[in-house]
Amino acid sequence: MHEYFLPHHASAAGQAGLIPAGAQVTFLDPDYDSVTRPRRNQAPAEGPEPRYAPFAYGSLSTARTLYWTDIEGTHVGSTSQGALRRIAKRKLDQNRVRLALCANLPGFLRHLPFWEGVHAVQPGFALTFNDGRAKSVDLAPVAGEPFADLSDAALAMSGALKESIAGRLASYGTVSADVSGGMDSTSLAFFLDSLQEGSIFYHAGTDDPQNRDSEFARRAADVLRGQLIELESLTSTSAAFGEPDPAIGALDDGPPGWAANSHHLGSLFTDAARRGVRAHLTGIGGDELFDPLPAMALGLLSTSSWKAGVRVLRRLGKMQRWPAISLGRAVASKVGFDTEVLRRAGNVGNPVDGPGEAFSWAPGFGLSRFATEEAREAVAYKVREGLERGARPHHAERFRHQMTESLMFQGEIARQVNHAYSQLGVAWEAPFLDDHVIRLVQNLPVEAILGVVESKPLLARATNGVVPRWIFTREDKGEYSSDLFQEFKARRRELSRLFDDSCLVDMGHVDPTAVRSALSMPVIGTDELYELEHLAGVERWIRRLI
Repeated sequence: MHEYFLPHHASAAGQAGLIPAGAQVTFLDPDYDSVTRPRRNQAPAEGPEPRYAPFAYGSLSTARTLYWTDIEGTHVGSTSQGALRRIAKRKLDQNRVRLALCANLPGFLRHLPFWEGVHAVQPGFALTFNDGRAKSVDLAPVAGEPFADLSDAALAMSGALKESIAGRLASYGTVSADVSGGMDSTSLAFFLDSLQEGSIFYHAGTDDPQNRDSEFARRAADVLRGQLIELESLTSTSAAFGEPDPAIGALDDGPPGWAANSHHLGSLFTDAARRGVRAHLTGIGGDELFDPLPAMALGLLSTSSWKAGVRVLRRLGKMQRWPAISLGRAVASKVGFDTEVLRRAGNVGNPVDGPGEAFSWAPGFGLSRFATEEAREAVAYKVREGLERGARPHHAERFRHQMTESLMFQGEIARQVNHAYSQLGVAWEAPFLDDHVIRLVQNLPVEAILGVVESKPLLARATNGVVPRWIFTREDKGEYSSDLFQEFKARRRELSRLFDDSCLVDMGHVDPTAVRSALSMPVIGTDELYELEHLAGVERWIRRLI
């Protein structure tokens, strides 16, 4: 469900000829494309109460984002850019489509709406109105004193996670959770189990015999008090190169980067709704918050623990087999955010070496090898424009900037999934993306989380007494690229047919020769595979829109 936000003086909207003064304004679902008002003696339509002059704000992760547009002189805001584009009849922004072809767009570009004349409110800012005009207000809190050590931070994190899940139980009633077999979702499942007896837990494994996630998920289920529902394997339901779940329709805020899992999510939400579940917990955001990043070692170098930073860098270099010269060059680099982003905007693909990528201001960002020269020039222009308008890193420290960028990507997924499946009435909730959880981790000194033996040390200590310790002794991590290669091999011809009549080619954004060349290669690398998956997702999204 989406909301509209209007200026406080409803008469201003009436004068503009858009909405009569005092009108009831609701937005029921993504297919609802008009503004309505109840007739006299008629009960208002179901939906949110009208919101005039709100002090509304989205989340730091962008899981909830606010947008606004000018309609006949009246500024109208919404939680959906698609809602605004329909009532204002906005056109698709072709430059934004060109940006969508790039891998790992920096947040200041990824956050741009896909529709001409629709504006996004920055993460961490509130939307209000000043004399009927949309205005954003910075909500950045004053930084408090950092936690003294990991123990203090873990205690605070434990309380934050319990509060998040308890709040969702109070709001929704019956809540289910993923048990993927990984540390993040399984931790949330045990917290839920401690607060709600007889919960429903969901798991979907993979057909890859090397992946041990199902083994750990079933072991956790033996301890949990609720029921484990095993859905079809992610391998059998994957749509990375095929048609996604038709139930999601045409999302208005960009290509769904999670389309490969859409059939899985559709079956999960359908089953949960049938069982009376109102919200489902997912562990996305956990890797971003709790996995130590290589760039954290750089943060140590400027502290009294610089010797530990040197040890971590040496260990990383050996583990990743980075040449000593490349590692030293990356550590000593003084390249700033602006310079690096501009440099990458001129590169096709992502020709950055290992340590340079790990310590980067824009990891993975590069022009698509399938884009036309015109599309690449448009991307470079949008990068320069964004920087001229004041785009800056989220934090002075690279690892905190990287963390925030990744959390915003996960927030975008959460936002899109909730928009896509809102009709089923099951909210997809991600406690690790809550503002207070993110702020807690961002306020943690880097010394507190590096150099500890446990996997995900902050989460491990925060869940002590709730989650079995063996979950955090796992040394490997679930790996799913095998499924992707398997599906690509099975659908290669189908993918070729998709691009034989490509909308992106017709628009002048994609070079058909480059696509045909990639699809004809007898052997394909992981990077090329992910880029083809990304390109197919954008192509199918465009087809559903037009």
